[in-house]
Amino acid sequence: MALVLRHLYQYYQDYYDNAQDPRTKDLFLLNPSWMPIAIIAGYLYFVQSLGPKLMMDRKPFDLRRMLLVYNLIQIVANIFVAFAGTKLMIEKRVSLLCEPIDRSTNEIALREVRLVHCYYVLKVVDLIDTIFFVLRKKQNHVSFLHVYHHTAMVLIPFFYARLYPGGHGSMLGLINTYVHAAMYFYFFLSVYRPELTKNVRWKKYITMLQMTQFVMLVFIYGLPAMFNYDCGIPRFWFWGAMLQSLFMLAMFASFYRTAYGQKKDD
Repeated sequence: MALVLRHLYQYYQDYYDNAQDPRTKDLFLLNPSWMPIAIIAGYLYFVQSLGPKLMMDRKPFDLRRMLLVYNLIQIVANIFVAFAGTKLMIEKRVSLLCEPIDRSTNEIALREVRLVHCYYVLKVVDLIDTIFFVLRKKQNHVSFLHVYHHTAMVLIPFFYARLYPGGHGSMLGLINTYVHAAMYFYFFLSVYRPELTKNVRWKKYITMLQMTQFVMLVFIYGLPAMFNYDCGIPRFWFWGAMLQSLFMLAMFASFYRTAYGQKKDD
């Protein structure tokens, strides 16, 4: 078994080192190739084991001020990436059907690489959400959906940022940053003015927005695979992203039915 694992890791390392876009070789948290494995392993160990053990005999931390600052930073960062990405798409006049990757070193191409990298870093920072749950002793919020979603949203952007930083895949991140800006605005309000978010419809609409996002990703990102277009990315990545989006849509839909199916809006 150890020999098999060693060969699998060697294959992983060779592939992601040899196939790496040279423009990303010095970017933070994208190197070396084992970086996401270390990040996710540390994250899972803390939120599932170490964190709950450390908090077992302690009172929940009062993180109100930290949460306000954190959510505000997330709002600003996601809006910045979303607006910068939209501006870049307009400048490039991108094709919504199939946008190839520009692997040159011109100013626009390098801006796109930087934005893709910023998006990946934001997904790593998102892991702090779960750490806050653990420190506040809200372990019931650390559900399979929550942990799986955060884990996948580090691993998938890592692969794209390292191998295919730009092109058609960047539209996935652009949609997601708008959704996260709205989501963190809700989180900010829930801490700053909780009385404004008492109505269940706030959470309901945020969940609906997230599900809409996955539907958009299936159609926008899936079209090249379905119609056999060549966008400079291996086709299995398109199919993988579509299946991942459908899986996430199913899980969020299940959560939606459980949380809101029997409730009526005020």
